[in-house]
Amino acid sequence: MFAVIYQGYIKPGRESEYREAWNAVARYFVKQRGALGSCLHRTPDGLWLAYSRWPDKKTRDASWPGEAAPSTELPLEIRKAVLILKDCLDQERKLPEICMEVIDDLLVTLTKK
Repeated sequence: MFAVIYQGYIKPGRESEYREAWNAVARYFVKQRGALGSCLHRTPDGLWLAYSRWPDKKTRDASWPGEAAPSTELPLEIRKAVLILKDCLDQERKLPEICMEVIDDLLVTLTKK
C-alpha cells in the first residue's frame, strides 16, 4: 500500500470551498484512477491534511498524469477542482507533500481476520 499526504493552511473563509473541491477530486480518483480512499483532516492549529491511499506507488504515479497539476488528461471539472484546491491554500505557509509506504496497518490487518 502507498499513501500520500498533502498538507497546508487554508485561506480564511475558504474552508467550505476547499472541502467541496477536495471531495470532487478524491471521489474521482477513487472511482476512476484506482485510489483506495482518501481522508481529510484538520489539526487544532488549522493545518489541513488530505490523506490518500493507493494499492501501490505505481498505481498512484500512473493516476496522476504528468508533473504539472492539473494535467490536461484529467476531466475539466477535476482540473477546475484542483485549481480551486491550490487557490484555497495559503501560499505563505506552504508545506511539502509527504509520501509514505505503509509498512504495517492494523486497520487493514484486523479487518481481514
